[in-house]
Amino acid sequence: MLNKIILCSLLLGLFACSQAEEKLSDELKSKVLGLHDELMPKTEEIISLQAQLDSLSTGKDSVHVNKLKKALAKSDQAMMDWMHQFSIDSLGKMDVKAKIEYLGKQYNQLKELQKHTDSSLHAAKAYRP
Repeated sequence: MLNKIILCSLLLGLFACSQAEEKLSDELKSKVLGLHDELMPKTEEIISLQAQLDSLSTGKDSVHVNKLKKALAKSDQAMMDWMHQFSIDSLGKMDVKAKIEYLGKQYNQLKELQKHTDSSLHAAKAYRP
């Protein structure tokens, strides 16, 4: 009888742990997709700012303007690279622990991308010829 109680307790504990991991996986997925959705409109803003800076790239501040354009291009390319390597379809083939690890890494990559994007956008917007 005691063995059955211990076995039931272990199974309930494993089930609760599995549910907590699934919840964490779902939360991470939501955060990753939310951050992606937040960054995508900034891509359009990057393209617009690059076009504005193009006309200034041969002026007296051409070195600075070209640095701003490179920073914007790097942010844009990093977003495109991230989107090409991110595979939401592969999540269905992963166990919950692998999902959590994968989504955690993706979230961290996007947070770094967000910092660089925001920094390059801020610098480009602040530039006044």
